[in-house]
Parts: sequence; structure tokens; C-alpha cells
Amino acid sequence: MRPRRTQRSAFTLVELLLALGLLSILTLALVQLLDTSLGIWRRAETGRDLAEIGGAALDLIARDLRTLEGGPRGDLVADWKRFDLDRDGNASLALPRLRLVRQADAADLLRAGAQEAVDASQADSLESGGGALEVDPHAKGVLQVVWMLVPSRSSAPDERALSELVRGERRLEDEGLDFFDPGFFATGGKPPAGSVELVTGGVLWLEFLFAAKTSVIEDGWNVGTGLADCSQSWDAWGRERPDTEETFLNQGAAGMQSAPDHAALPRRVRIVLEIERPRDLRARTRIESALDAEINELAVGDERRLPGPGGFVLIDEEWMEILSTGRGYAIVKRARRGTRATLHDAGALIHHGERLVREVPIATAREDWKL
Repeated sequence: MRPRRTQRSAFTLVELLLALGLLSILTLALVQLLDTSLGIWRRAETGRDLAEIGGAALDLIARDLRTLEGGPRGDLVADWKRFDLDRDGNASLALPRLRLVRQADAADLLRAGAQEAVDASQADSLESGGGALEVDPHAKGVLQVVWMLVPSRSSAPDERALSELVRGERRLEDEGLDFFDPGFFATGGKPPAGSVELVTGGVLWLEFLFAAKTSVIEDGWNVGTGLADCSQSWDAWGRERPDTEETFLNQGAAGMQSAPDHAALPRRVRIVLEIERPRDLRARTRIESALDAEINELAVGDERRLPGPGGFVLIDEEWMEILSTGRGYAIVKRARRGTRATLHDAGALIHHGERLVREVPIATAREDWKL
């Protein structure tokens, strides 16, 4: 009689190895799925935060543009000034400046320091604790406003590309330097101390596009010097205040109008703002090898941390446009946005930000102008 075979009560070594292998594969897949999900969530949260920050700044700029003064007291000058952001002694990155005259209501005048808008007796009553300060709701006037980007005050090399957006305002009759005075930007292209206030930091790019009567904007706001193009600079009185020798960005389009008795305003303005916070720099990649002025292929640490085709990146003081990306590299178009192709050391950070766009129709623009 044959002995009965005992029943097996454990897994063999091969079965355990197979089970562990399958478990490892499943765990790796779950970790990758979780990492991808967290990455998408972080990007969405970052985009939402930057949209809130940038959206608030765009709202303020749009409010000033919507209330432009178009009469003989009006004015609008938009130009570009080169700065040395990376502090290498070469000012090669142009930053925008916008000066305008806008209509102001009682609250605007009071905020700007117009004490005439406040009844003296009410002010005395307020000082003695007699009640809240009231403003004449019918008070009207105009304000000068300046918007511009100024270089960051940070000493960290990777944060020097993040400019600060500042704004200032004053009444025409106030003492002090006129915003349109040639000496207003005498301090290295910056406004005098105390004349502006910080709106937000972390600005990579700010651009104003101005549409004249002849500009064709339905096809994408093409920038150029032709009659159908829009312009990146503006001079409401045709006095050649944007310095074309500073940068070609100060060249106006052929459709720039002239009007001898009132400020000539664009019919529409497009504002483009790109924001990148200092904490976002941890999610950026760097170039892996030195880059000379002739090369258009970047060796990068992680191409997944770059924007897609058509996006813009900033390395040192040079803007580049992404054409395509692959494993460990990116093909770019050099010297974009008014910058020059130059040398870049290995390890240079590749900046890019959240892009926000706002279009503002100008209600006070008039059609009775001549080319």
C-alpha cells in the first residue's frame, strides 16, 4: 500500500518571488499614479494662486486704462527701458513703463491726497471724534498714474529675474516731479523714492499692446511697424518720447495717430502678464551644459518642467521660445521679446511663469485723427 502524500501547507520559493514581483509592480504603478496626481494638483493650485495674484494686478491696470482722460489734459506714454537684472554690467533686458492721465472721482482724489474733496468742517468733526469722514460725491478731477517694472532687490541669483510691479499716482496740481517730466526716471531709469508703491513681486514679463484704428487684431495682435500692426509703445502727443535707440520695442506702428488738440488714444489695449513666485523656482529645471549664442538646442535636467511648444522661457537676461522638447533637451528660438542671444553658463536656471491676458477697450478713444 502506497503512503499517502501529505497536503502542502505553504508557498514555494518561486511562488513567493512571483508574488513579491507582482506586488512591487503594483506598488510602483500606484506610486507613479500618486506622484502624477499630486503633480497635477500642485500645478493646478499654483496656477490658481498665480491667477489670483496676477488677476488683481491686471484689474488695477485695466481700471486705470478704462478711465483714460482723452481731452487736452490727457496723455499716454508707453515705452521700454533696459536694465541689468543679472548684474553682469550689461543692461540687456527691457522692462516696460506706462504713464497716463486718467479721470478720477471723489474717492480717487481723496486717496491721492486731495483735501479739497473733503469738507473742512467734516474733517474737524472727524478729528474730534464726531463721526466718519465724508467725501463730496460730485468731486471730479484727473490723476497722473505710472506703472512700471523695476528690478528685484533680492540678492539671490535665481531671484534676480523676478521684477517688481510698482504703481504711483499724483494730482496734476500736486507739488513734486511730474510723471511725464524727462527727469522723472533720472535715477538709473527708476522713479524717485516714495513716488511709487509695490503692487506685486515675482513678475517675469509685462507687455502692453496698443491697437490703433488701422490695427488688425482679429488675427492675433500682430506686432510690427506696418499700418495693420499693433504697437508695443505709445505716445499720445507724437513727441517721440519713447526712445527708439534704447530698444526696437519703442518703435511705433505706422498706424500711430496724431491729434493736435487732444491726446490720441488707442482703441484697445492688451495686457500680458507672466508671474513666477520665488517658491516656484524649486520646480524649475536648469541647463546641463554651457550655451553659446549660436546654439538653439538646450540640454536640460528635466524637460517635463518646461512649458510646451509656443511657451517662453527666460535664461539670465535672454528670452527664448520653446519649439519642441524631447528626453533631456529642448529646441528653442533665441533672442525673443527684444533680448539678445548671449552666452549662458551650465547650471543656469530656466524661468517661466503663469501667463495671464486681459484686453481693455478704451471708451475715450476718438476717431478724428490723422495718420
